[in-house]
Amino acid sequence: MEKKQTRKQQALQTRANILAVCTRLLREHTFDELSITMICREADISVGAFYHHFKTKSDIIVELYRDVDAIFMNDVLPACCLLPPLEAILQYLCEQCGYAETMGIDSIKNVYKAQIDNGNAFFASNARGLPNGLRLLLQRAVKERCLKANTDIEKLLEELLIMSRGVIYYWCIRNGEIDMRSYIYHMAEGYLQAYLAKADAAL
Repeated sequence: MEKKQTRKQQALQTRANILAVCTRLLREHTFDELSITMICREADISVGAFYHHFKTKSDIIVELYRDVDAIFMNDVLPACCLLPPLEAILQYLCEQCGYAETMGIDSIKNVYKAQIDNGNAFFASNARGLPNGLRLLLQRAVKERCLKANTDIEKLLEELLIMSRGVIYYWCIRNGEIDMRSYIYHMAEGYLQAYLAKADAAL
């Protein structure tokens, strides 16, 4: 039992080491420049060890992006909950775009590629941390009567995520020349008008 536990711990450490090395290398190189050989050399592992943990290089991007869920649930959501319900939703979407900015255009372009190639089930899941945080904020807005009581939360969640992901995609094809936070804030602000609990209410 002890040996199995040790092997498991070693495997987890190796995987974490690979991800840490990739995070560092992606600050210095584009994803296309990054090779598996380079990763293995820097991580001091064999190519076989890499393929034991990841099927392709794109899997690295999917795995690194999983961090966003923990960040949004542990840091972004609690901070947004301190704001009024509707402002909290808008700021949460702004933070989603801000996180993309932090990752950089090259990484985000490869996130989109990874979604299409081999990570679609993960990225499309609304059970993930980031979408779930937005869901909780929408539920709060309905509960506090800021949004209509009959609001279809899952539908609105999907629509807002389509909007924010679209803004991030547009930012990529414009090579970072737009202010994503401003775009998503004003787009979502206008969109939410249709869901307000009172017809004469304002965000």
